[in-house]
Amino acid sequence: MPREAETVELESERLERRQLESLSTAELIRHAIEEARLLARAEVLHAKKELRQELKAARTSGILLGAGGVLGLMALAALLVALGLALPLGETLGVLLVGVFLLVVSGGLAFAGVKRLPKKPLSHTQERLKTDLARTRETLQ
Repeated sequence: MPREAETVELESERLERRQLESLSTAELIRHAIEEARLLARAEVLHAKKELRQELKAARTSGILLGAGGVLGLMALAALLVALGLALPLGETLGVLLVGVFLLVVSGGLAFAGVKRLPKKPLSHTQERLKTDLARTRETLQ
């Protein structure tokens, strides 16, 4: 099936080439400008879509990092309370366990938030632009 698609694509390119060969220079320039406009519009649409997806991921990451930070501060407060209560050595064990638990949970949330941060912004758009540039160079040579 992929070979059929390639064949159809090649035939459409040949047909387009035949049509382009019969055009005047001015018409060819108009055609090239229109193609460039269409390509630019398509790239902008793809970039917007990719940016929305990355912003959504960054928002989730920010929420997780914020929750991890708040719980980390709470854990630190609980650990400091436990340390303060440690002198008479009574109810400290419960406060200490709660502090350690909150610290572990905050670390897990912070780890999850960092993992969800986008590693390479607009990677799909960058790849498409590189491909488009290479194809344009091939066509112009």
